[in-house]
Amino acid sequence: MLKSAIPAILAFLVGPCLAAELEPGEWEFTSVSTSQLFPGPQNASFRRCIRKEEAANPDKWMSQPDPQGDCKLTPGNKTADTYTWSMECPKANMRGTGSARLGRTTMEGETRMTGEVQGRKFELRTKVTGRRLGPCKG
Repeated sequence: MLKSAIPAILAFLVGPCLAAELEPGEWEFTSVSTSQLFPGPQNASFRRCIRKEEAANPDKWMSQPDPQGDCKLTPGNKTADTYTWSMECPKANMRGTGSARLGRTTMEGETRMTGEVQGRKFELRTKVTGRRLGPCKG
């Protein structure tokens, strides 16, 4: 159950990062998740084309429902280059906070989630970096 929550956490971590004026184009995001429940760090990466209208209006990304229907993001503070939020995933029995620092062509973010699985409390920490690769393909 914990590993199945990682994609939702990654999506929520990347979505709020678009609160600053990112440069549209092909972006690559890489995450590293750690928890005492994992045998080692869990790595993931993906690429996404961020169109001009998405970079200009990040609320489109932030308001998208979680594909698994579980996690809810509550926006926090926004500045020109930072964004914070809180998050709750009731089905996965997890809650936590996140923050991101942004540039036009790079970003760094982190979430810290806590929860309980089979009576065992845990912390899940996910760090994400992103960078613009160039224009969107296709």
